[in-house]
Amino acid sequence: MTLVSSLLESMTGIHIFYVVGLLIFITLFIVIFIRTMRRPAAEMNEYKESIFNDKDPDGSERS
Repeated sequence: MTLVSSLLESMTGIHIFYVVGLLIFITLFIVIFIRTMRRPAAEMNEYKESIFNDKDPDGSERS
């Protein structure tokens, strides 16, 4: 690991990639959080209850 650390520290401007990666992660986290919170409660209940539903999407019973 020290080889990688020393190699990355010797590169000029490499810190920009750390900042860009962090910004991408934070942006995606916020977008996913907002989209999850804005979903209607009925849709979330449908997802929750689908775990216990023994029917296939076409309406037939699974064995």
